[in-house]
Amino acid sequence: MGKTVAKRYDVRLNSATFLTEPMEKKMRSKIVLIGIILVLLASCGKSPNKLLELADDHIKAGEYELAISTYNELIESHSEDTLVPEAYYRLARLHLDRMSDYDRGFEILTELTSKYPTSKTSSMADADIIYFPEWLKNMAESQRNKKEIQKSVNTLNYLIGHYPKHEISPKAQYLIGDIYMNDLRDFGKAIGSYNKVVELFYGSGQDAHAQFMIGYIYANVLNDNEKAKETYAVFLEKYPKHELVPSVRFELEYLGMDINEIPVLKHIAGDEPALPQ
Repeated sequence: MGKTVAKRYDVRLNSATFLTEPMEKKMRSKIVLIGIILVLLASCGKSPNKLLELADDHIKAGEYELAISTYNELIESHSEDTLVPEAYYRLARLHLDRMSDYDRGFEILTELTSKYPTSKTSSMADADIIYFPEWLKNMAESQRNKKEIQKSVNTLNYLIGHYPKHEISPKAQYLIGDIYMNDLRDFGKAIGSYNKVVELFYGSGQDAHAQFMIGYIYANVLNDNEKAKETYAVFLEKYPKHELVPSVRFELEYLGMDINEIPVLKHIAGDEPALPQ
């Protein structure tokens, strides 16, 4: 009888836990909503300067949704104020720099230049729009340095997808291959990424290096000598005068050999002298 009661108690407890999980999510959403409402109520009657400061404080605290609400309150409640273009610009930079919401950030920059073409911040937005592809690449490199690897890959893919004809896109695609090669150690995806450089950006200058890297991975990482031969042969056919030709010929000459078997590299692998006892 005691065991039956215990089992029933467990079932009821598990059922209660199961029921509270969606409730907890709803409660979190309500708390955020209440927070936004409180911010809007608190901001009523505040000056544009105070609203700008309040939004910046929210950003420093990592409260991005509250910052967005505050910027929007400034824009909507003080539409004729000279600080509105500044609010637009800071709102755009919040989406771009902190939230990686490139679509929305770019949209706000465009809206700013359209609505307030003579403002100082409009000139800044114009420059941001013109150099947006370069900024995306710099952002991806910054994310990579901070070990935000997947974010970096996503940013580079966004760049290539939105600016496929831009001169920076081949470098971005090559960089994706480099990330898969050196950061994620996913050699299959590295080869796939380098192949895209060759296929989509032939003649860009990055394609020859990508072709070499495919051969290098087959030869020195995957130990697939046949694939390496094929890849290097394609390189010599496509880029017979490229600066990497000597490196390709060297790879082919010593393909599959241990470093100790390569005369010019023997000294690198030589035994280190024994330390004195």
